[in-house]
Amino acid sequence: MTDPFSTPAVIASQFASAQSFKGRLVLIAPTKYETDVPNARDASKTADRLTATVTTVDGQGPVQIFSDRNATGKYLEGPEHKGVWFGQERIVGAVAPDRTFKPGSLVLARIDTYKKDKGAGVGNPWGLIDPTEDDKRIAREFLANRTVAAASPATAKEENPFGGGAPF
Repeated sequence: MTDPFSTPAVIASQFASAQSFKGRLVLIAPTKYETDVPNARDASKTADRLTATVTTVDGQGPVQIFSDRNATGKYLEGPEHKGVWFGQERIVGAVAPDRTFKPGSLVLARIDTYKKDKGAGVGNPWGLIDPTEDDKRIAREFLANRTVAAASPATAKEENPFGGGAPF
């Protein structure tokens, strides 16, 4: 007998996570802040969650997708990654101190664990590491190049300054 239905397809995560950016130099642009979000594994626990656009500025290529702390072997091209969720207290608090953020603000940092040579977990949370002067230089160059590319005539949309069509 053939069923007239199918079961749901397995859909692998297509989103970057803190682990995807381990050691990477990133700009974090917060887009949303949620307070007291229930923990997916234990609804009696809550934490604040930050949604952000994370842009890798180090030029080291794509970021890997992880599922339950396991590498999937799949990568996301960048450098911009929209809709990244952070629930880690040390990241959320560093980007949005006092549970607030300014839309359009940027935080430059490296994402890593407290003990860099160990995996994330209890006693070794994810957090942000202050950028070095060299990191700041790299980020400034990245932003300057992005601004120049955005203003380039090759990427600008051609528009008729007179509103289109013939004037007659």
